[in-house]
Amino acid sequence: MVIKKDSIEKDRLKEVRRFLKLDFSKSSDFQDIVDLAALLCEKPVALITILDEDVNWIKVRSGVEYEVMPRETSFCQYGIQQDEILIIPDATKDYRFDDNPLVQSNPHVRFYAGAPLILNNGLKLGTLCLFDLKPNKITPLQEKTLSILSRQVTYLMELKLGQALLKKQLEETEAKNKALRKIAFMQSHDIRHPLSSIMCLVNLVKDGIHPVDEHWLGMITEATDTLDNKIKAIVNETAADRS
Repeated sequence: MVIKKDSIEKDRLKEVRRFLKLDFSKSSDFQDIVDLAALLCEKPVALITILDEDVNWIKVRSGVEYEVMPRETSFCQYGIQQDEILIIPDATKDYRFDDNPLVQSNPHVRFYAGAPLILNNGLKLGTLCLFDLKPNKITPLQEKTLSILSRQVTYLMELKLGQALLKKQLEETEAKNKALRKIAFMQSHDIRHPLSSIMCLVNLVKDGIHPVDEHWLGMITEATDTLDNKIKAIVNETAADRS
C-alpha cells in the first residue's frame, strides 16, 4: 500500500510540474473564480493553490498577499487526500494542527474549506480553498458552489495547458517547415549550378564534343567538389536549425 501511495504521489508531482508552467496572471478567469468563491461563501480569504513536493504555491489569491508557503504547514496537504471538500470549522480543535504555526501563532487561522483540483486522470494538483481567522462554517449551498467552482478551475487549467502545448507544437512545426523551405531554396540555387556543370561536362563527352583529358577531369573534379561542399553545408545548417 505504501508503494502504491508513493507511486501516486510521484505521478501527481509530475502533473504539478507541468501545470506550474502556466502563467495564471495572464488570465482574469482564475481571479474571477477566486473572488466569486470568497463572495458567495462569505469568507475573507480564497485561494487557488498547487501543492508541490516541498512548497504550497498560491497561484491566485483574494484577501492575502502570500505567493508561496511551506507544504508542511499547509492545510492543502490534507485537502488533496480526499475527493470531497475538506472542512475544518476550528483548526484549534483538530490534532493535525497542534504544532502548526499558522494556527498557533500569527495569523491564527481557524476555519478552512478546500475543494481538491482533480484532473481528468484523477490526480489532484491542489485546492480551491477558503480561510477565516475565526471559527466558521459554510452552508450546503456554499459547499456545492465551492465544489462547482473548483471543477471550473481544473477545466480552465487543463484548457490553458492544452492551448500552450498546441502553440508549442505549431511553433515547432513552423520551424521544421522553415528548415525544409530553406533546404529547398538552397537546393534550387546552390546545388543546381554545380550539378548542371557536371551534367554539361558529361554530355560533352557523351556527344563526342570534348575528349576525356586531364583538363576535362580537372573541371569535373572541381564541379564535383563544389557540389559536395554545398551538400555538407546544407546538412550542417539543417542540423543547427534543429538544435
